[in-house]
Amino acid sequence: MASPPTTEPPAPGPAAAEPPTLWKNRDFLKLWSGESLSLVGSQVTVLAMPIVAYLWLNASVAEMGVLGALSRLPMVLFFVVGVWVDRMRRRPVLIWSDVIRAFMLATVPLLFVMDMLTLWWLYAVVFVMGVFGVLFEIAYRSYLPALVAPEHLGDGNSKLQLSDSVSKAVGPSLAGFLIATRSAPLVILVDAVSYVLSAAFLISIRKREDPPPPDSGGSMIGAIRAGFGWVMSHPVVRPLAIASAVYSFFDIGILQTLYIPYVIDGAGVPAGWVGAVLAVGGVGAVAGAWLSVRLMKGLGPGPTMFWSTVIGNSALILVPLAGGPLWLAIGVLAVSQLLVGLCTQVFVVNNITVLQSATPRELVGRVIATIWAMGLVPAPLGALVAGLVGEAVGMWPVVLTAAVIGAVVPMIVLALSPIPRMREMPQAPAT
Repeated sequence: MASPPTTEPPAPGPAAAEPPTLWKNRDFLKLWSGESLSLVGSQVTVLAMPIVAYLWLNASVAEMGVLGALSRLPMVLFFVVGVWVDRMRRRPVLIWSDVIRAFMLATVPLLFVMDMLTLWWLYAVVFVMGVFGVLFEIAYRSYLPALVAPEHLGDGNSKLQLSDSVSKAVGPSLAGFLIATRSAPLVILVDAVSYVLSAAFLISIRKREDPPPPDSGGSMIGAIRAGFGWVMSHPVVRPLAIASAVYSFFDIGILQTLYIPYVIDGAGVPAGWVGAVLAVGGVGAVAGAWLSVRLMKGLGPGPTMFWSTVIGNSALILVPLAGGPLWLAIGVLAVSQLLVGLCTQVFVVNNITVLQSATPRELVGRVIATIWAMGLVPAPLGALVAGLVGEAVGMWPVVLTAAVIGAVVPMIVLALSPIPRMREMPQAPAT
């Protein structure tokens, strides 16, 4: 993370030797390329891993809930990781996170070929992947300002979100094709290779990273409190954090955990078609990443975030309504994925830009960690609830309840805040 000026002469920062555009910034292009490859691989695993558990290892609905909970449980580390990342160089963290995740994923096809793969090992894999995914996510967001000048941060965020969008379009299609032609455990190897390539790109970055600022020490609890306190005191950031927490529990935790089992058994969609349905969401995400800055400039960041929430969240309610003939079920799910993908990317790009603009530079790492924690920590509990309640009462009532509450409550929270009327970017207070 770019540090505030200190009394010591700083190493040459990104502004001193910044190329005129990010297309000429080789170090950023390496970061972007590695992350783009990794994102595509991760989308393969997003589809393949639950299919491995559900179809190959015969996991029950409750066991699927445990799998989802374990994959999201490391999100509780966001608060602590935010402080850690502020106290160390980010690039080594990114490299080792990629290497360890590649190793863990490679064990899945290896054990499958040896006929030794168990659900318990899959639990271990998704948990370790989650731990190092959290570490990578915070270090990655904090590392970007070390590579690009402040005036290029918006462009950098837009490109990174575009990669995320493209991966959601390409990854599920690739996963669906590979699963249809090969077994799901073996295609997970694609993701392992993508992490190796990402690590190689990171190793090749030449720009020297500044050491952590001298004031990054102190009490862990005090540092966490500073980030959390700032988030909860800001009139714009606070409602965004609260809405994200509600969405996390009901939609990321419950709805996403049961999505694939429900689509296959509840809506009657064959496993080979699930990748195609998810790929439509990727197409919407690409469009959303392209539209995000244009809508932000035309409507203002506040109205853009509010209406993208209204439209995208409303589309979630289509999921429990999907059914009937196969073509109709696929069509309804595809429309839902298209709108959710588009609106999510519009919201995320605007949200990140608002956060970066409003946050004092010395608090960026901790604030990002706080936002990510509030937006993701409720997910493991939601995933566990999904499995337990879904096993007891069936998937459809749980999916319907999660979709409605997770859609409506965030809309209300944002509607009662200053966000719908916010036409300009908030500015960080002078320090």
